Amino acid sequence: MINLYLKNFNFNLSNSIGILLLSENEKENLAIGLKKIKANFKICSFLNLKSYFKLDGMISAPLGFPFKDIEKFLSSKIILLEDTFITSLQDAVLFNALCSLVLSGKIILCIKKDVSHLYDDFSGNFLECLTIDIYKTRFRFLAATKMINDINDNGYTPSLSNLIKKIVSLGFNAEINQTMLNDKGIIKFYDEKNFEIALKITPDISVTNPEKEFIYNNGALISITVGDIYFSPGVIIEKIKIFHAIAGSIGNINIDRHNKPRIKKLDHADFSKTQELALKELNSAHLAIAGAGSGKTRLIVHKFLHLLNFIPFNSILVLTFTNNAVIEIRNRILSALKDYGIDKGSISEKILNVYTYHSFFYSIIREFYREFGFSSMPIIKENNFDYNNTDSNNIYISYDDIIACVVKLFENDAIVYSMAKRFKYILVDEYQDLDFLSDYIIKKIDYGRDNIMYAGDDDQSIYRFNGGDHFNILFFDLFFPDGKIFVLQNNYRSNYKIINFCNFILNNIAFRFPKKLIPPKNTVRDNYKNAVKILRFKNKNSEARFILNEFGKFFDLGKSVSILVRTQKEADHFKLAFKELYPDAFLNHNKYDDRRFIGTIHGSKGLEFDIVFVANVIQGNIPHFKSIIAKAHEPETLKHPFLKFLNKNIKINTLYDDEVKLFYVAASRAKETVFISYSGEISEFLRGNF
Repeated sequence: MINLYLKNFNFNLSNSIGILLLSENEKENLAIGLKKIKANFKICSFLNLKSYFKLDGMISAPLGFPFKDIEKFLSSKIILLEDTFITSLQDAVLFNALCSLVLSGKIILCIKKDVSHLYDDFSGNFLECLTIDIYKTRFRFLAATKMINDINDNGYTPSLSNLIKKIVSLGFNAEINQTMLNDKGIIKFYDEKNFEIALKITPDISVTNPEKEFIYNNGALISITVGDIYFSPGVIIEKIKIFHAIAGSIGNINIDRHNKPRIKKLDHADFSKTQELALKELNSAHLAIAGAGSGKTRLIVHKFLHLLNFIPFNSILVLTFTNNAVIEIRNRILSALKDYGIDKGSISEKILNVYTYHSFFYSIIREFYREFGFSSMPIIKENNFDYNNTDSNNIYISYDDIIACVVKLFENDAIVYSMAKRFKYILVDEYQDLDFLSDYIIKKIDYGRDNIMYAGDDDQSIYRFNGGDHFNILFFDLFFPDGKIFVLQNNYRSNYKIINFCNFILNNIAFRFPKKLIPPKNTVRDNYKNAVKILRFKNKNSEARFILNEFGKFFDLGKSVSILVRTQKEADHFKLAFKELYPDAFLNHNKYDDRRFIGTIHGSKGLEFDIVFVANVIQGNIPHFKSIIAKAHEPETLKHPFLKFLNKNIKINTLYDDEVKLFYVAASRAKETVFISYSGEISEFLRGNF
């Protein structure tokens, strides 16, 4: 096995985790062989790595994981790893970083350990075990696609060995030197008439733009990735059958259907450089930190369109929170496709896999409910119901139960694998508000391929009370150490005065991604001197009268207008007063593009208006008094697993930070003018030098 590795060293240099070393003798023999070819290698103890990088208390800011420092510490292309025992979350995070270095081609990792038992010694709480499960899934996929670990299969990865056997079963023979891929990553097969099938294997597991495929007079060239070998061997076999059937004395044919865009080339002229980089990134998991008004939805839509150059419509999964957002994203995609010459009538909405999180998770239960043990399809109830709660033989399930059920279902790897095969790329919207379990489900479906783009803004995480966990986005690099971050700071919505006010608000948050909103270019600043108006009133009645009168005036001028308040009780009061003042006026709060909106700040998330009134901005309301008092003790089992790595000097008051973000969301809804009003003790958010 070692000789095979050395003979085929050039190809394996970019395509392998490495060799499974089960004995000291094997390690020594490999080291001797590497010295003979003057390879750059290092024998490294995992215990030393853990001792050098003590993660507990290390993270002082987002993106604080020392990934580049680990690469420098290793300082070699080939690492022979000893003492590999994973007993803690810190161990798992560090080993996952080594896997990321392999994925990015920085190192080859040779492990002296039976990798099937690598995580057997780990013990932790529920959320820690789920985190470990993600790491295990990622490593298992890596091992199956990129590790030389079975001498009985001529040193091939298990998935490639399986594909070779399937091709041989069609009546082909592998080339004489079956144990060798040539230096271009090509393996060849011949039938009894000497017809040749050449598979060109690229060492990528992400979505890539395949090279052109050829049928020539005595054979065919097919380009595949190691991800294709693992997830889609049946598709490769069907290609071989088709190419074999149509080839003959027909001359050279260029089969470029995989290289030809299904849509016209996208015009990126209106994208910022950062947006364009995020749009085109396909080879790593990445996060688009999208500030308010920075074009997040537009990025998601155009990312979807860009992916269509490489994979089919129905293999892309888009997830967001609200039905309005689903409708918006679907309509924009269909409209764009029509502009690019594709009739949207030929693409049913069912092919476009754009879901809310809950509807997608419910669709999984709908498909696999019998595997979970349900006798019939559960019915969603808004309130919490027991799994055994039945009425006329119906089974009821709450929204929280849906997530718990899918987590339980995903203990069955066959189900996870079937979902992973179905969806080749995932686009995640509003990542900052996703709960930990939902994030776990999505990462499991990705299956370690890193074919995923998250989009969100930690400064707009306002749904913690509803289960949202903004630490998912803040600790992005602990799951994806080599993941890329694209910070979208250009605000295309608001004028510069409102943008500066929003940046002023965010100074109150300690632990956040370092960024600020940037005004649009060529702004005529004189037009917006009074864009942020802070108004004090004698009492709430005079405040409400002013707001409602101005609300009507602006609407009559053709402006879109909103009144935003902290609580539903305040919203109901304004709605009632509005109806008394304008009895014939119409308010539609469920319509996405409504020009008139009265409601809570939470309900305005994702919307924008020309004029915004933020009412009753007094101490005790914004920020709400509940956020000012000491936060209640939270059970250790419910805390995000990575919080243990946070520096103890970082003071985080999550409830208070949520109030800061809520005020930021309110102000950033405005395009032209935002009125901030109060009657009483002014909010601490308005004190300062703004």
